[in-house]
Amino acid sequence: MKRLHFKLTLEPGLKAIVRLAQLHQYATDLVDGERVLIGPALRGRMLLNFPAREPRDVLDSLLGEGPAGWNLSGHEDGRSLLVVSTEGSGVAFSAIARILEQVAPEAFLKPIAFEPLPGNTLTAISRSLH
Repeated sequence: MKRLHFKLTLEPGLKAIVRLAQLHQYATDLVDGERVLIGPALRGRMLLNFPAREPRDVLDSLLGEGPAGWNLSGHEDGRSLLVVSTEGSGVAFSAIARILEQVAPEAFLKPIAFEPLPGNTLTAISRSLH
């Protein structure tokens, strides 16, 4: 998986934004090396998608280990758009697509803008993954 730096601008709808925000919170909240809280909307989605699996196990497999490598923000023009932007060593586009597929599939119903971020695309960490 090649780690990249990019921004995705999408319009997933309010419920999907809540689930994505809860996922990001889950990905960044570590206590004693373990993630601790799954928001109710995100937990419900995981139970719907994977009724036989523990939601924490599903989310951990989606996120992998270490920092998430992405962040969420609103769009600067004030519309109901969500921006997913990579940070740190970046993240594979396929990983973000897989997250959207499981957590916010309604994001694929409207156009998604992909913007590669110039420079800094291969850090020492990402080079070591190739």
